Amino acid sequence: MTVPPRLDSFEVSDYLGVLRRRGWIALGLACLGTLGAAAYLTVAPKTYTATAVVNVTVNAANGNQLQGGRTSGAVVNMDNEAQIVQSYTVEALAVKALHSDRTPGQLGKQVSVTVPANTTVLQISCQASSPRGAAECAQAFATSYLSSREATARSKISSELSVLQARAKPLQVKSLKVHNQIKSLSKTSSKLGPAEAQYRDLNSQLAVLRSDIASLGASVNYIAGYVITPATAPITPSSPKALLYLPSGLIAGLVLGLILAFTLDRRDDRIHAARDLQRILDLPVLLSYPQKRLGPQAAIVSPRSRTGRAYTELAQAVASNLGDGNHVVLVAGASAGRSGSVVAANLAATLARTRSEVILVCADLRDSVTPQLLGVGDGRGLAEILTGQAAVSEVARRPADSTRLRVITPGVDTTSAFNHLQHDTNRQLVAELQRDVRYVVIEVQATGDGADTFSLAEFADVALVVVELESTRLSEAADTTERLDRMRTVVLGAAVLPPSKRRSRKSKRSSAARPEQRANPANRRQRPLPGGQPRVSTAESRPRALSDQPARESKAATARSAGETWPLPRVQVSATPEEKGSRPSTEDAGGTASKLAGGS
Repeated sequence: MTVPPRLDSFEVSDYLGVLRRRGWIALGLACLGTLGAAAYLTVAPKTYTATAVVNVTVNAANGNQLQGGRTSGAVVNMDNEAQIVQSYTVEALAVKALHSDRTPGQLGKQVSVTVPANTTVLQISCQASSPRGAAECAQAFATSYLSSREATARSKISSELSVLQARAKPLQVKSLKVHNQIKSLSKTSSKLGPAEAQYRDLNSQLAVLRSDIASLGASVNYIAGYVITPATAPITPSSPKALLYLPSGLIAGLVLGLILAFTLDRRDDRIHAARDLQRILDLPVLLSYPQKRLGPQAAIVSPRSRTGRAYTELAQAVASNLGDGNHVVLVAGASAGRSGSVVAANLAATLARTRSEVILVCADLRDSVTPQLLGVGDGRGLAEILTGQAAVSEVARRPADSTRLRVITPGVDTTSAFNHLQHDTNRQLVAELQRDVRYVVIEVQATGDGADTFSLAEFADVALVVVELESTRLSEAADTTERLDRMRTVVLGAAVLPPSKRRSRKSKRSSAARPEQRANPANRRQRPLPGGQPRVSTAESRPRALSDQPARESKAATARSAGETWPLPRVQVSATPEEKGSRPSTEDAGGTASKLAGGS
């Protein structure tokens, strides 16, 4: 089986089609992603963050600032102060204040410090597993920072006093010594002048040192700042954040859903739109149903409806391509289902209404629902013709609402009919039907178990491929057209039907049991004939049908029910004397068909 290549280029309508068909996958995964994020928010450990705001002031410890610092316009270098908050000294004081069993390094990992631009404010934040613990931690680090900076200022002033006092003490001793020397010298001594000059120099140095010592001793600039906003217990956790995880889960699920939807649709070989046949298989679409779904109880459409007008255009296209004469039209279902029966029945009914005599052959012996659509019942049909158990005139049925349409149903014993599908039999049967009516419409199945009768395509003039959206695959449609090309049957185009609605379980069971009833000879004998007579065996029914032929022809004008068989009308043609001697007459048409069927 040949698989057609998929197009690499996508149009906007292709993307919209994927979203329309498989958007539920993306929507479902988006919901799952959101639910997963919500579940994580429920079970994940909560983290609370509390913040204490501290205003830093100038004191003896932080009065010096670095050139080129981030807060160079401020008096205090806030970059240094932010680092000091997370120093080991402050961490140790905080551990002691909290009475925690953690190490200073472990507790420091929970703290973060930020400095708003162009301010002398420290925002000290601490994370903990409880709201109270976070507030206590942030407040402890704020107070520990202030205590540490105050202790540093006191230590710095004390150290500077010690240095100044150490420098002043030798100068005082030397000044006293020089002062005593000046007192011991006479006023006329040459050493008196230099000694007085040295004494004045020492006193000036001591005056500067005494001034510095006095200023430092009187300094009370120990306060490093104060807490502007104490840390309070937060109400909601800072992590995990619902506004972060819920949209993230939604977006992640949506992206994965879109990827999965497009991947599955890319691997899907089913036909989703009529334009797929034109774009990929270059197959013209002659019929496309306007509705989105094909109802479970499909029937012959009204000629005045939108779908009926579409069938009228299809019939006109088929007839104009065929031209004059008697022709055979093949309706091939590319996939299993009732779509082929719907198209074949409506096309045959439209041709009979708008053109001429039509006979519809239900060659889909397994899945055909044409008898139900046209209301002709499930009596003997093509299977009995192929096995030589009945003549064409015996099984051709006329629907109640069409006088120029005849239907040959699949028949009763369809199982044995597959063993009699021979080339000569098919050729003679098609030739016989083609002589009797203007158009012969043959319904066949191209795939599945019922594809044995597809060999009838060899005798068709044109073919119409039936595609059901969401069911028929591109490979099946391509294989059908290739098989028709190999049989040299002209493919006019495709008829595209919408997806079928799901039938009830009861209808599915009845349809599944129908082939068994057809194949069972006992069921066939028990089923009554259309006229109400009990059905007899095949050997008895065939002679009776032949003997009753003149009686049926004499009562041709009598009204009959929709399910009764009618003899096929003959198309009157002129014949030469030689042909008149060799062609069978109209009266023995049933016998000729029986001989053709039995001769195979």
